[in-house]
Amino acid sequence: MPRLQDIVAPNLRALFVGINPGLRSAALGHNFAGKGNPFWRLLFAARLIDRPLTFAEERELLSYGLGITNVCARPSKSAAELSRQELAAGGKLLERRVRRWKPRAVVFVGLTIYQQLFAREATPGAGAKPQRFGGAPLFVVPNPSGLNASFPGFQSKLVWFEALRRWLDDDDG
Repeated sequence: MPRLQDIVAPNLRALFVGINPGLRSAALGHNFAGKGNPFWRLLFAARLIDRPLTFAEERELLSYGLGITNVCARPSKSAAELSRQELAAGGKLLERRVRRWKPRAVVFVGLTIYQQLFAREATPGAGAKPQRFGGAPLFVVPNPSGLNASFPGFQSKLVWFEALRRWLDDDDG
């Protein structure tokens, strides 16, 4: 399977970080391309972007100062298939890349990433975090997957994407 392209540029407003690509995303060559994955709709509904985008238009995110990458490049059916070693190595590599790219904020897409990378220091729930990642302030939004039982339904995820927009707007001001 082809490796997904990072959607990155220096000094982004926010860099979204997924845990790893799903099989459908890898097969289609685009981030958050899973059937029914509302990531793109959430960005628009939260007013992080001003027009609806599809996964095929992912490079358009750069014009909004937004980017996407993953902790691990290896696609899998479920993130549970990744080993702790893979996640730790991916986290270290990603942290170096974040230091080089210098985004104004890093946004982990899913609490699992945050809990894995910060273990004992992790604070509960989504939202702004006290830690920095690669020198950047850190925010966590729920994994948008429909399989996310902790945040069922579009609305329970949208609350956090809207909170992210307000947090980024406060930082921009």
